[in-house]
Amino acid sequence: MAWKETNVFEERMKFVVAWKRGGWSLTDLCHEFNISRVTGYKYLEQYERYGIDGLKDKSRRPKHHPHQTRKKIIELILQERKDHPRWGARKLLASLSARFHMIRKWPHPSTVGRILKQNNLIKPPKRRIRKQSIEQPFSHALGPNDIWCADFKGHFTVGDGERCTPLTVTDAYSRFLLCCEIVPKADTPNVINEFTKLFKLYGMPIAIRTDNGPPFASNALAGLSKLSVWWIKLGIKLERIEPGKPQQNGR
Repeated sequence: MAWKETNVFEERMKFVVAWKRGGWSLTDLCHEFNISRVTGYKYLEQYERYGIDGLKDKSRRPKHHPHQTRKKIIELILQERKDHPRWGARKLLASLSARFHMIRKWPHPSTVGRILKQNNLIKPPKRRIRKQSIEQPFSHALGPNDIWCADFKGHFTVGDGERCTPLTVTDAYSRFLLCCEIVPKADTPNVINEFTKLFKLYGMPIAIRTDNGPPFASNALAGLSKLSVWWIKLGIKLERIEPGKPQQNGR
């Protein structure tokens, strides 16, 4: 025999119908439905006062919330955001509080952000595209020129205001520093120029290990960039570390 599904509302209706038909004492009927006499009286009273709707579950949401933002303030926030689509919550509040001195209490910036989100005035952040790691697990360097590790060590500004972007290349087996050159810009032409010098001086490695940032990788198919395609055409294998794990490229 299949199980018969039921719900709380149906059970309450059955309780009331059974009571209306008679033949039960309230104590026995409550025992039959496995409820207390107090609950039984409550169901009967709600049915007499509100009918069938009285047996339905009522919302537990409070009718009044002392901290709820006033409708007028919400309208001002929404209008200010429409007038200045690029402004964030703090800037919107600063502008509104400067113009409307009569309003002493403004909501918190997090509340303003929630109001904007509820009214579809905040675009969700773009989902970050994770580039695929290549050649995992990594191969082991058994000798010099097996694997080179390349990385940019971040940029900084020197005393004369020039931007300094150091490119480092090391041999994974010997830990020998093959290159530590400052390039004008961390782009493909500059990196190709430095690697061309290294290939002429030390030969070509079997594989090159890098992170997932440009110019080593891109958002194209398999994360290939112009630089990585150039390496592949030269017969060099690519190895990329996992995103957020720089220690995999550490020496």
